[in-house]
Amino acid sequence: MIDVALRSRTGRDELLRGFRGGLYAFDIVMDIGAYRDLHRHRRCQQFRQAYSGRLDYDTPDAIASAGLTEIYQGVMSETLAAMSRLPHPAAHYLLPFGARSRFLFKMDFAEAEYISRLRSGVKGHFSYRKVAWEIKQKMEQLEPELGRLMEATPPWVEDPLKR
Repeated sequence: MIDVALRSRTGRDELLRGFRGGLYAFDIVMDIGAYRDLHRHRRCQQFRQAYSGRLDYDTPDAIASAGLTEIYQGVMSETLAAMSRLPHPAAHYLLPFGARSRFLFKMDFAEAEYISRLRSGVKGHFSYRKVAWEIKQKMEQLEPELGRLMEATPPWVEDPLKR
């Protein structure tokens, strides 16, 4: 039945209204940079915990590859320590995009499919690509028949020439 419903759909078409129904909840710990991109999806109910800097930070693979891990970790640690000494909400202005925070996204299947397809592409930022890929993986666990319909690019696939 699902195949019949999707037979005439192209990659640019939205899913049929029947795929917009029950909500799935995704409890995500991600860095602030990824959140700034993912929060644009208005068909989601979004809740975030207060920014605190207590959930540590992400270190991009490119930092490690360049041999800059020690410098990066030092700067991030100093910044988070300085942030902890400031009153809120002033401390939020010092919060680095690499700092993690916790977010709850509630969305229907159609929005989960759209996010995983759109935000996992090779031209995207490594951080939200990972989150989009994990949404697809979780959906495959929860709803195998629907999860197989989701298109997403694994975060380890790179194409520097694609724009």
